[in-house]
Amino acid sequence: MDIKLFLQAIVKFILGVFIIGLLLFVPANTINYWNGWLFMGILFIPMFIAGMILMIKNPKLLRKRLNAKEKEKEQKQVILYSGFMFLARIYSCRAKL
Repeated sequence: MDIKLFLQAIVKFILGVFIIGLLLFVPANTINYWNGWLFMGILFIPMFIAGMILMIKNPKLLRKRLNAKEKEKEQKQVILYSGFMFLARIYSCRAKL
């Protein structure tokens, strides 16, 4: 097993959990927000399992996915817009609280 690849994957995973946690729980002003925990579980548990499977079965693909940088202008725009839509959805749910 490639330790450098494993550490890179774990760091990016933990960073993602932390950032999404901040985006969910800071606006909610509490960590006692079951919808946020449910969302994080649905998002990150399969991601973790898939990452471990890739680490064992196909580390080359995992390395490629961790270092993915979109080259086409249209793909960069899709990524940017999907990020905005994700943030807008999180904050629109907060308004319903």
